[in-house]
Amino acid sequence: MGPHDKLELHQRHPDAQHPFLVKRMSWSWFSAELVRIQPTELEFRVKGNAAYLALHDYVRSDGETTINGGSRSTLSDARDKLTFAPIGSSVEGWNCFKGRVSSAFVVHLNPPTSGHDANDISKIPPSLYFESNNLKATLQKLQSALDGSGIDDHAYAETLGLLLLWELRHAADPKHSRLEPIRGGLTGHQLKCIKEFVDVHISKEIGISQLATLVGLSQFHFIRAFKHSVGLSPYQYVLSERVRVAGEMLSKSDLSIADVALAVGFSDASQLNRVFRKLIGVTPTAFRREIGLR
Repeated sequence: MGPHDKLELHQRHPDAQHPFLVKRMSWSWFSAELVRIQPTELEFRVKGNAAYLALHDYVRSDGETTINGGSRSTLSDARDKLTFAPIGSSVEGWNCFKGRVSSAFVVHLNPPTSGHDANDISKIPPSLYFESNNLKATLQKLQSALDGSGIDDHAYAETLGLLLLWELRHAADPKHSRLEPIRGGLTGHQLKCIKEFVDVHISKEIGISQLATLVGLSQFHFIRAFKHSVGLSPYQYVLSERVRVAGEMLSKSDLSIADVALAVGFSDASQLNRVFRKLIGVTPTAFRREIGLR
């Protein structure tokens, strides 16, 4: 799938030593890339086995964009505009940027197949430079996970990916994508399986796809049923469990904060600091000081 799909960029006239910087990250069924572009002139193209969704932040002095060689736009100010192309489509064109660093945040989506049609975006038509506040907000959250300024958690990112699917369908057909009411949450056995799995794998990445498969539900249905039963989304629950175990370790061991962070599944001490402070109200260091440990 998608971890191997990417936006192809080529300078038309080599006039900058480092014309663009790309940061990429991938999850089980989608990937994302943040592209920052210095003033230059370049050609771009993407065509792969995934749907393409982009949030643009640029003003071009010249250029054009086409989807499938047909739909065409020469829009200059693309700030806060979105572009979508379904699986099998191609997006290409060229841009001339002057005077400011430009960027695009691109997500390549290859949705998991399931009995729930909320994952199906195959019939959504391509669209150049449209607006959607909901899609924009979700993309910005996913971008913050990629660039390190937000929550870097596998379950959180997968939740955002599923939300993008629903919001894409809603943008294309608001009536069709109206959510059906939930008919009960998870069973006691299903909840027990989830909690035991999280306990055992607290030091590792935990994905929504893993948890949903564990209880035999689609990812979309699992998220809603879990929140109905627990009052938290799966990613919020996983984060709260990581912080709970971290608190126990901080109070009962002399491990460094960095070691505790890795032991409960955070990428580093700074991520533990951010989440711990958000959920507990103090940093891990202050927590240790309050309970009489250094």
